[in-house]
Amino acid sequence: MKKTLVLSLFFVMLLGTTASAKVVPTEQDVTLDGQKIEIEGYSIEGNNYFKLRDIAAILNGTEAQFNVEYNSSKNIIEISRNKNYAKLPTDLAVSTSKDTESKKSSQKVYIDGEIVNYTAYYINGNNYFKLRDLGKTIGFYVDYDESSRTILIKSEKVEPTDLIEREEVTFKSFAVDTLSNKQEFKIGEKKDITMDDFISNIESAVLLSTDERQFSAKVEYDDGKNTVKIAPLLFKIKGSLNFTPIFKVEQGEETYFENASGNINLKSLTSKINDSKDFRIVLGYYVGEASPQNFRSFSILEFKN
Repeated sequence: MKKTLVLSLFFVMLLGTTASAKVVPTEQDVTLDGQKIEIEGYSIEGNNYFKLRDIAAILNGTEAQFNVEYNSSKNIIEISRNKNYAKLPTDLAVSTSKDTESKKSSQKVYIDGEIVNYTAYYINGNNYFKLRDLGKTIGFYVDYDESSRTILIKSEKVEPTDLIEREEVTFKSFAVDTLSNKQEFKIGEKKDITMDDFISNIESAVLLSTDERQFSAKVEYDDGKNTVKIAPLLFKIKGSLNFTPIFKVEQGEETYFENASGNINLKSLTSKINDSKDFRIVLGYYVGEASPQNFRSFSILEFKN
């Protein structure tokens, strides 16, 4: 009986350590360049959290302005420093709900193409981020006046830094097992292909640094720049290699190359072959001059009857 009681108490303590943090509306005043502003925030474990878009809205037009966009295809938030932000009707709106539903957020956020390891909370349907973390990584001034219990935001631009110390590594090459990175479809099954069709095949990718270290890597596609990015899986390692994607269409002895993009009509891409017979499309890149002998394969889609 005593043993059962001890185990029960242990699990109660364990559950208590994983329970969500206490979330209460921020009581402190908030000022921007000395002027009080109305903005909704929450206090969580002694830190103030605000909506990213609200901060973008109040800093828009200043030297510390930044843009925020949600990339639905990748389920990521993209922040772009030094860019104008178009305010939404929902920005700076104050919730009328008296109930607060919150949980830790796993939302991925990128700043100028680099992932940031934020601590965030999903509160009443919105992601809230620690204000000091936003100021540090985006590059604007944040402080707190203890005597007046006021949160101070300034629009002056400051040098942004990472939240954690990351090792900057220079990479010289990467390797993938192209034959393993292959996916098969039935002819007529797809009308369009996307870069994600190829990237989702990648089972293993390795980066080689200039000092001869090897790092397991992840592969991402930047549709804005039309580049494939190979970056280390370890968050503590900073750096990447990029390439401009090229499609190679193969059917028997027939082979030709086309510029790749994020979304392309399959019928248009295969217009030079008989697309009712088996064919394959290879995602790759050129090493040096754009010529067939300089093409390197990366991932393959096969289409068969």
